Amino acid sequence: MNAQQTCELLSRRLARSEAARKAAESLLEQKSLELYQANQGLQTLNNYLEDSEARSRKVVELMPEAILVYTEGRIVYLNEAALRLLGARAEQLLGTPVIERAGEAYRQQVGEQIQAAIKHKITTPPMDLRLVRMDGSQVDVEVTGTAIQFDNAESVLLVARDISERRMHEEALEYQASHDLLTGLPNRSLLHDRLTQAISRAERYEVRLGVMFIDLDKFKHINDLLGHAAGDQLLCAVAARLQDCVRQCDTVARLGGDEFVLLIDRISDESTVSKLAHRVVESLCQPMQLAGQPHNVTCSVGISIYPQDGQTPGDLLKRADIAMYRAKEAGRNNYKFFTAQMQARLDESLGLERQLKRALEREEFVLYYQPQVSLRSGQIIGLEALIRWQSPELGLVPPSRFIPVAEEGQLILAIGEWVLHSACSQLKSWQEQGLSIAPVAVNVAASQFTHQRIDQLAVQVLQSFELQAKYLELELTESLSMDDPESSINWMRKLKEIGVSLAIDDFGTGYSNLSYLKRFPVDKLKIDRSFIQGVTRDPQDYSITTTIIRMAHSLGLRTIAEGVETIGQLHLLTAEGCDEIQGYYFSQPLPANEIAEMLRQRPQLELAESDQAPYHRTLLLIDDEPQVLASMERLLRGEGITVLTADNAAQAYEILARQEVGVVICDQHMPGEDGISFFGGIKHIYPRTMRILITGENSAPTLSNAINRGEVYRFIAKPWDDLQVLNTVREALHRYEH
Repeated sequence: MNAQQTCELLSRRLARSEAARKAAESLLEQKSLELYQANQGLQTLNNYLEDSEARSRKVVELMPEAILVYTEGRIVYLNEAALRLLGARAEQLLGTPVIERAGEAYRQQVGEQIQAAIKHKITTPPMDLRLVRMDGSQVDVEVTGTAIQFDNAESVLLVARDISERRMHEEALEYQASHDLLTGLPNRSLLHDRLTQAISRAERYEVRLGVMFIDLDKFKHINDLLGHAAGDQLLCAVAARLQDCVRQCDTVARLGGDEFVLLIDRISDESTVSKLAHRVVESLCQPMQLAGQPHNVTCSVGISIYPQDGQTPGDLLKRADIAMYRAKEAGRNNYKFFTAQMQARLDESLGLERQLKRALEREEFVLYYQPQVSLRSGQIIGLEALIRWQSPELGLVPPSRFIPVAEEGQLILAIGEWVLHSACSQLKSWQEQGLSIAPVAVNVAASQFTHQRIDQLAVQVLQSFELQAKYLELELTESLSMDDPESSINWMRKLKEIGVSLAIDDFGTGYSNLSYLKRFPVDKLKIDRSFIQGVTRDPQDYSITTTIIRMAHSLGLRTIAEGVETIGQLHLLTAEGCDEIQGYYFSQPLPANEIAEMLRQRPQLELAESDQAPYHRTLLLIDDEPQVLASMERLLRGEGITVLTADNAAQAYEILARQEVGVVICDQHMPGEDGISFFGGIKHIYPRTMRILITGENSAPTLSNAINRGEVYRFIAKPWDDLQVLNTVREALHRYEH
């Protein structure tokens, strides 16, 4: 290579080197610019991160939830919400163990939650617990834990939210679900839980417990008479009295309505429960202030004992309920322990209910009819239809046995409809036979009145047999008509528009409100047989009977006495102005064919039988010793006196009802009823009679009291002086006649 070529080569290399240098300088300048720009971006990012951290801290500080950071067993950070929640300053909590802030019952659970968050790097599910504030009070919170890195250390971020208000609402809802809102007592649900727990304890420790089922007597009457506000007041008062009767470990619950239950825990023997039941009955029967007035309320109590009467809450409650109904049947205001006989009776009732259903299907019922007789004409003026059950297995079953079962089993509607159809069908049959028919009275059950359109049913039945409404009378029980008097009045008016006659049955056994009674569009009142049975001998029965008769007449109503069985009852009812009677004295209930024969022959009551015999200086001697009666009769034989005799009080009552008697002489020592008691009764029924007692105890305090009360006019001491007896009788007759 020559020098020229060498120079050209060097020149080219130099040119390439210059170009490379310039390119390198350009690249260096570009990279320097990029580095500068990168530094600017990094600074900007650093500034952003610093701002972001400040904003994040600000957000954490302003969050309403309490936030705590837990590192190695100590609190290393709290926000303001946490300080407010715990009622503390930061220096009081920083560095302290976080576990101390949990209530003692929750500390193990909190520790497990924190360890789970750190170990598994998770956020734990929310946990409800109570935190302890610096003043020792507690606050309900919901807490979650999240594993984080804090200051290069493994930590847990705890977020706590105050749920006190939510817990308060939950507790309120729980209380409402487990307590009776009116009385504040445990309800059925809570009682079941407590009874279940009590049974478990009783089984474990081999002890007994008692269940007491309490039902108020006539609570509906209080509600109807005084209003629901007074009824609520009564329930609250009962709840308070029951709580006063029991121990701290016992439970008083209200199941609803007027039903209460006592759970008596850990009893040693039945006498403990007996004493408590007696205390309950005595406490509740004390007067209560309702609507500003004192009222007496009674209760019926049924008791079951674990384990002999049942080993589940349901069995114990059911059997206490059965015993309570037996207490009601026994007269109310008492208590009964459950017995196997009660269960047997219930089982029999359920069996009878099943047989009743088959009886309806197989048409085993039959109607008997009892004549109703006028005390003015002596003629039959009506018939009462009385159902009987002719069972192939049980024979002739009386209504007193199966009607209550039918009512409990909801069969009474079908039975009542059958009675109405059958009675009207029989009336039509008698009419087609050419008989002069009398109106037939049919009893209406409470459920018929309230659940059936009784007016439409009556119209339908009458039309189907082409009968006039005047031949049908419906008998409504007094308690039925007073259960809902306004509704009763409405139904009665509809029935009266049809032309049906109405009677109130069993009058005097319920709680009639006279302000409603005067508005009832009824035609007659039926005096219950329980009063008629004692009308000749019991002053109260006599007073009730005569009062009903006078009240009915003042309201323009007729009266009919049912259950008349003796001539004495007939005499007295006639004398007091009763309009009609029915009972065995005239006729027992008869089947349809015998009633048809009676309608053909049309027998009459001899009204002369009901007239009281006239007074002819009449004296009645009562002694169970025949020689005493004979001796006294001989003594009085020449005095011009009509002497009647009886050897017991029952005979004497009948004589007094049939015959006007001026003087009654009775021995004190009589079987069944002594002389003073006998005189105490007839003083109210026959106040004008002059009453002379024969006794050997002239210093007895009872005799002095009887004389002071005016029950005894004079007494004759045994052995008597004949002249003294004659003078005493003459004076007594003179006083009676003048």
